[in-house]
Amino acid sequence: MVMKIISVIPALDSSTPIFASSFTMELIKKRLKEHGIFLPSRLKIFRTKNKFVAGPFEIEPIRVTHSIPDCCGLVLRCSDGTILHTGDWKIDETPLDGKVFDREGLEELSKEGVTLMMSDSTNVLSPGRTTSESAVADALLRHISASKGRVITTQFASNLHRIGSVKAAADLTGRKLVFVGMSLRTYLEAAWKDGKAPFDPSTLVKAEDIDAYAPKDLLIVTTGSQAEPRAALNLASFGSSHAFKLSKEDVVLYSAKVIPGNESRVMEMLNRISEIGSTIVMGKNEGLHTSGHAYRGELEEVLRIVKPQHFLPVHGEYLFLKEHESLGKSTGIRHTAVIKNGEMLGVSHLRNRRVLSNGFISLGKENLQLKYSDGDKAFGTSNELFIDERLRIALDGIIVISIEIFRPKNLETFAESTLKGKIRITTRCLWLDKGKLLDALYKAAHAALSSCPVKSPLAHVERTVSEVLRKMVRKYSGKRPEVIAIAIENPGAVLSDEVNKKLSGKSHVGPEISTIRKAVDENRKESQSTTPQIRDDDIDIEGLLPEKDTTASGAEGDLTGSEDTDEFWKPFIASSVEKSIKANNGYVSRKEHKSNLKKDDSEDIEEAKSEEMSNAEPESPKTVRKNKWKAEEVKKLIGLRSDLRDRFKVVKGRMILWEEISQSLLADGIRRSPAQCKSLWRSLVLTYEEIKNGKDSRKNWQYLEDMERILSNDEAPTKN
Repeated sequence: MVMKIISVIPALDSSTPIFASSFTMELIKKRLKEHGIFLPSRLKIFRTKNKFVAGPFEIEPIRVTHSIPDCCGLVLRCSDGTILHTGDWKIDETPLDGKVFDREGLEELSKEGVTLMMSDSTNVLSPGRTTSESAVADALLRHISASKGRVITTQFASNLHRIGSVKAAADLTGRKLVFVGMSLRTYLEAAWKDGKAPFDPSTLVKAEDIDAYAPKDLLIVTTGSQAEPRAALNLASFGSSHAFKLSKEDVVLYSAKVIPGNESRVMEMLNRISEIGSTIVMGKNEGLHTSGHAYRGELEEVLRIVKPQHFLPVHGEYLFLKEHESLGKSTGIRHTAVIKNGEMLGVSHLRNRRVLSNGFISLGKENLQLKYSDGDKAFGTSNELFIDERLRIALDGIIVISIEIFRPKNLETFAESTLKGKIRITTRCLWLDKGKLLDALYKAAHAALSSCPVKSPLAHVERTVSEVLRKMVRKYSGKRPEVIAIAIENPGAVLSDEVNKKLSGKSHVGPEISTIRKAVDENRKESQSTTPQIRDDDIDIEGLLPEKDTTASGAEGDLTGSEDTDEFWKPFIASSVEKSIKANNGYVSRKEHKSNLKKDDSEDIEEAKSEEMSNAEPESPKTVRKNKWKAEEVKKLIGLRSDLRDRFKVVKGRMILWEEISQSLLADGIRRSPAQCKSLWRSLVLTYEEIKNGKDSRKNWQYLEDMERILSNDEAPTKN
């Protein structure tokens, strides 16, 4: 039993007893303690040749040889017959620990009569017999002795016999042994506690002390023979291991077999090591590895010794199982079968061998479910761990859109009876085509929102916008992303609109009516009203897609869906430009957009001043803790803003540029939202203008020189 099997044990019912050999039990204890479910009364240790009872069976462990200590097959006896399950095995005539394969036990079992035999099929296609671990020990010593520089070996961490051979070679060649990889120490310490370790773990040199020894005096044992992503040798091949760096003088001894399915990633790892210049020694001719699973000659020998009445091959690909079944028939076994996971068979003991039998009886099939382990705690089915959904998001991406809805209450004062709102879109794992798709998503979201009647409940708005965005991406890139839309009401927006109208002298709302209360009351009523059905097919998605020949983000024809949310109220303030935008559902005409291209960073100055005036309103009594910017973060933002200066001059929907700046900061470990970046820039621009106009006396402002370099050549702010 190895760690990949033991890792399932914490998922068992806590009352289930666990039977294991002493070495395996040490590994199980460690796993249970890690999960905080260690209960000594559950654990039952058995030894070979000592029978014990479990359920309806009397069980007798029988010794076999394998690549880890304490391996055994199991003989299960009950009133209906006897079953032999070999487990993983080979026949090693000269095992390093001196514990040989128990042929005599199998011969006695054959005389007793075996109803059913189940045997390992892993190497049935390999002719002949496996070599002994003793031969591998000789090959390791030969290669290590011939190496002048540092030697690095990699093998399966559970193969303690092999690790013992490496230690013996290190002692004979005067080298110190180092383990790099947690699983290596886990197996060795478990064997040490059980008295089966080939050497004391305390004699190992610590990985952090590698640099204190000359390369010729070291022998490093690493994990990563299968190029596991976080394994030591694989990390070293990338140059990212904290323990050691590979060099041209190193010799890497690959003392393992590439497991089917891992070929490509192992080859990529070996290619990287070769590029570094290290010498790699591997292959059958080098004698550095032998399998722990029996070859065809050993499989045939055991079949002829046991002579079971029924034979069921296990452990291997379906091709291997069928070949092993044919081998069983060739030895004279009449009743054989191959089954898949979930299928059940019944057998009866043939007490009189002269009586013909129908052999196996099918008992149906169980609908098995795969269980997944996700980290240290999570364990369950694909549905419980949302495996399919996570894979779909990884492949197709996810879009999260938040909509802050302004729902007009006095419909008589509005030319349109449609919804408007502040929209923010965030994407992950989605190709945005240098921002063009994001611009198109904003346009589609605004169009979808405008298609909803004023009385539409939030759920209808979310569903409509989600469907439109999903279709938009499918037409643009062929992907089907997960779209999460979150719509919220903003009753305060009604009051803001009322204030703007009073300031313009156009208000028709009496002072005796509380607009906010009215808005809240109507929202409560709307949640119970029926919804007129609006088909998102009515929205021209093709017309919202950016033109294919567009050469730059924000060029002619782009819409302003990604405008900053502070610009939201402009469509509701009387001006000729804004009325034009309203009449076109938020679109900007080519002529108007061209005139806007002449604006530069002076717009930021005007926005900053406008924001400062709005900040003069009474604040909420709740204090808000702000994550202050550090000086080096501010410098970084100024630099990024300077790099995008020319684009800021021509792009109307600037929020996409602030998102680009936010992503660049995140790459440097600075987590700031686009809105935070823009807000800081406004403050910097405002402070700069106050210093230049003599309203601020801070001549030693640490950002003055940087801001001077960016803004000094810009035109004066327009006061329109």
